[in-house]
Amino acid sequence: MRRRVAVTGRAVVSPLGVGIDAHWQALVEGRTAIVASARLAALGLDVTRGAPVPPEFIQPYLGRLPRKQQKLYNRATLLGMLAASLAMEDARLGPGAGDPLRFGVLLGVNALSWELPAMTQYLVAAESREHPGDLDMALANSFCMKNINPLDYSLKTLPNLAAGHLAIAHDAQGLCRAMTEGPVGGARAVGQAFRLLEEGDLDVALCGGTDAQLEELLFTTYCGAGFLASDDGARAGLSVGEGSGIMVVETLERARERGAPVHAEILGYASGAGHAPAVGRDDERADVERLADVIRTAIDDAGAAPDIVGVHGDGSPAHERAEIAALRQVLGARLDTLPVIRMKAAHGDMGAAGCPVELLACSAALQHDMIPPVVSTPSTTPGVPLHRALVLSLGLFGESAALMLGKAA
Repeated sequence: MRRRVAVTGRAVVSPLGVGIDAHWQALVEGRTAIVASARLAALGLDVTRGAPVPPEFIQPYLGRLPRKQQKLYNRATLLGMLAASLAMEDARLGPGAGDPLRFGVLLGVNALSWELPAMTQYLVAAESREHPGDLDMALANSFCMKNINPLDYSLKTLPNLAAGHLAIAHDAQGLCRAMTEGPVGGARAVGQAFRLLEEGDLDVALCGGTDAQLEELLFTTYCGAGFLASDDGARAGLSVGEGSGIMVVETLERARERGAPVHAEILGYASGAGHAPAVGRDDERADVERLADVIRTAIDDAGAAPDIVGVHGDGSPAHERAEIAALRQVLGARLDTLPVIRMKAAHGDMGAAGCPVELLACSAALQHDMIPPVVSTPSTTPGVPLHRALVLSLGLFGESAALMLGKAA
């Protein structure tokens, strides 16, 4: 018998605000956090816009974290640690969550960024003298041994450390997993937590995603690959941001026994693999078919159709076309009257944090029976009950994931 899984703790650290209430209010008011940045402009690229989390949003919450530890965190870890602290508080749980061995962490993260000047210095020093443009590993190793602090380097760049910091801080001694799967990592972290609870392997989990795509090395890499929208509008694409979306999920039975707040219930999950070429550079029909299978499986898993859809909606033309075509294939004419929400228009693409943040926003939409004004297809009448939300996440190489969320019972 499948165990039901409830969301009892919600936390968002986003360019729109810290905390689910602040984030939701900004969405309802139709605010946008995508702005021009002097720091990004200094890189000399044709993209200078992004969605940062302002320092004044974060500052009031830093006292929750050990002061001496903060200097060892990279940006993504800091954002994730803040959200995890807020999520545990919202769920009314202390360290260990009752039974530390049954308490896990599943976190979507990106390949964490080494500082761009340090990386540039390393590449210049490691270039082969005989074959310019090639990496000479002997020179590279010599440079690393003499010029890089290994403690600082490892603490800032190993992607699994963010999940480890969360587990240590909250005494989660069960499974601890970092999902380094790009934009779909956060969705898969939530989905796998759902499965582990459903099947009885865990009782409680901290799950979601954290990412810092405005770090210079990641930003320049994405820009060079042609993924980012140019300022002049000549190239469509992503407007990247940073943030974290962390939630506490636990069995519904356990949540009810301890009188915890139940914000929503996870009803279904599915995911699919991608393929080698970047999205938009291969047969889009294959992307549509794979995504349609994922959407259909998630809906079947939930046993009911959604009332609203939160699409990935990152601005990539290939993604936009694939999502609508796949939804049309599965939902047919019902798609014409189904509210479709594109939240990245407000807060940018937060990478691994994007889907968890959007899932939490959808939980607020179900709670308030309200659609925020980031909608492309017909909105529902205010006050009309909303019961289920489908939230999609797409990767840069055809990967996909879908989660079905239900209103709290």
